[in-house]
Amino acid sequence: IFAGASPGCLRALSMKFKTTHVPPGDTLVHRGDVLTALFFVARGSIEILRDDIVVAILGKDDVFGENLCKHETVGKSSCNVRALTYCDLHKIHRDDLLEILDMYPEFAEHFVKNLEITFDLRDVS
Repeated sequence: IFAGASPGCLRALSMKFKTTHVPPGDTLVHRGDVLTALFFVARGSIEILRDDIVVAILGKDDVFGENLCKHETVGKSSCNVRALTYCDLHKIHRDDLLEILDMYPEFAEHFVKNLEITFDLRDVS
């Protein structure tokens, strides 16, 4: 997804991304939490639970959160997200990403077209 970014855009993105290390059993997102970030799984496995039922298991290169390109407002999570194994996650806050997309409109077009969320957590109700 970041292949089309200019060196300046990549530098701006790299300053905003944070890496998080999570042990097994840790809950990353609770149902009802405001979805303020987009997560990229670099290593490990996580499970997505709705009413204590596993609805998805995600691993390396998967993306979860909400597609901020589709929604003007910030959504809330419909599920819990919990680490199954030791995980390395990269996350970028929604506001930071929107700011960078504003500064680099040529990249924004590529990003919007190519962003694939493995699991969209947004509660549609």
